[in-house]
Amino acid sequence: MKSSSKEVQTFAKNTVTLYNSTLKIRDFNEDNKVFWTKTRMTLAKCSLMLGSKVAPTDEEYFILKETLIKSFKDFSPEEIVDAFDKLIAGKLNVEADKYGKITAAYLGQVLIAHREFRNKALAKELKDRPKEEHIATAEDKNQARTNFLNKCLFKPYKEIKEKGFFDVDRFVAKQLYQIFLRANLFSVTDSEEEHFLGLAEKDLYNDAKKDHKTHKPILKHMESIKEMNSGKSNTMRFKIIERAAVLYFYEYILKLHKENRDINEVSKQL
Repeated sequence: MKSSSKEVQTFAKNTVTLYNSTLKIRDFNEDNKVFWTKTRMTLAKCSLMLGSKVAPTDEEYFILKETLIKSFKDFSPEEIVDAFDKLIAGKLNVEADKYGKITAAYLGQVLIAHREFRNKALAKELKDRPKEEHIATAEDKNQARTNFLNKCLFKPYKEIKEKGFFDVDRFVAKQLYQIFLRANLFSVTDSEEEHFLGLAEKDLYNDAKKDHKTHKPILKHMESIKEMNSGKSNTMRFKIIERAAVLYFYEYILKLHKENRDINEVSKQL
């Protein structure tokens, strides 16, 4: 039975509201007992919604927690419940699990489907939002820059010791690479360029191997490589160059951290 337009709009509105009003997994440490107790209760509730008579065991919960931390940091416990509400209501393109068990793979299917639904809802909400003309002042620009650096550079830099890596997504890393490059904070040698282009090509290939949404991703990847090598298209070349820049920047930041460089002092040159 198809959903009415009004019904879909209501689901979308609730999704946008939850996304904008809840704290995400990325906002909490792995040892935050209050948050993870709440999240465990959430998973138990979702399991009951599927018809299971028992909550996930300690071992099962550990795997589910690792899955959430690794792949779904952009979700809150409330959004996880919302995802299963949509699943039960038939609003997600995922079949309800007949065994009533929440495995890591099944949880991933539900949250990926919900993320797609959420992204469409957020895009529509942004498109329909009344446009307000605002001319940014110098103060606005400085504040925006400060907020960007605090969130995307200073905070993740300080967390490297705890997490073991520079935890920002590739789009942000690309932006930071360009900022650092314009400030002449590093220069890429020919040998480094060759090295990171090679790493980038392997990284993109690995992405294609893990791509479960695209039809025949490895074949399409190899066709793009072939078109690049034959000069028919530069799309893959641009992707490789961008990925190389990102990988270079990750390694550069880790090197700064290893040398105990003060990121605040470094940023004064930006």
